[in-house]
Amino acid sequence: MMIRMLALLVLAMAATLPNANAQQKRIAVTMIVEVPQLLDVKRGLVEELARLGYKEGQNLAIDYSHAAGSFPTQQQIAKKIVGDKPDLIVPITTPSAIVMVQAAKDTGIPIVFSTVTDPLRAKVVATLKSPGGVVTGVSDLAPIELHLKLMQEMVPGAKRLGVLMNPSLPNTQTYLETLKQLAPAAGLSIVESPAPQTTNVMAAALNLVGKADMVYIPNDTTVYAALEAAVKVATENKLPLFCGETRSVERGCAASISFDYYDVGVATAQMAKKVLDGAKPGDLDVNVLKDNYKNFQLWINGKTAAGMGLTISDDLRKRATKVF
Repeated sequence: MMIRMLALLVLAMAATLPNANAQQKRIAVTMIVEVPQLLDVKRGLVEELARLGYKEGQNLAIDYSHAAGSFPTQQQIAKKIVGDKPDLIVPITTPSAIVMVQAAKDTGIPIVFSTVTDPLRAKVVATLKSPGGVVTGVSDLAPIELHLKLMQEMVPGAKRLGVLMNPSLPNTQTYLETLKQLAPAAGLSIVESPAPQTTNVMAAALNLVGKADMVYIPNDTTVYAALEAAVKVATENKLPLFCGETRSVERGCAASISFDYYDVGVATAQMAKKVLDGAKPGDLDVNVLKDNYKNFQLWINGKTAAGMGLTISDDLRKRATKVF
């Protein structure tokens, strides 16, 4: 009798345990380069998936990779990911999304991208509303209007805005077009300084000395990978430097207004959960986060701002979410 009861107990316990082979989902997460804001996206993604019931090590396996800033490396990673046939691919950044969508074409593997500034220009979807197919995701298009207002408040009288960027990136092209549209009304002229590779960033920053009254870096993974070089140039030449997102303020930019990129990861996880539950990505509208985001944050780096010749007003300090 005792043996029979023990056997029944073992069977009952087995019935309540998840069958790893039957129930575990596998997702591949990849990004072009590791920088703080993108790691925040990854952390938000993983932690929100756990809150939504998909817990890594239990019913979820996550294969993570990054390309160390190399497009060819991202292409190699993409081939491996497609060959592994995960249940879902989550590419973080525009370059990663472009490569993954191309590599996974005709495989049927669903994709939920994150931090793709302009999904239409990047050609990862054909439309933002019910895009069809197996691809959807989250756009982190930055609030350029807020950036311009902040820069003009901190550098009153500035007339020339230098833009430090990799012109080959689709997201940078979108930001540059937007800046050129908005600049005349703000009384600004745009001075472009291209940095096609990370190794070009310092020279491109130096090129703006004497040509610009202040410098702006849009959300550009090439420049962000060598941001400290641009900060060094800006500080040594008292040239105010602003960035498109807040984590780069921690690294030396004078100030920025942006999303909390952890929240971008959370929004991505919410879409990923729907797909893992069986929804078709093509039925889910692309989430352009800035259109409904309520928690933009102002970060200021008081130390580097002073080194760039700026004085931070008491009003600005009071409005800031963080001051370093």
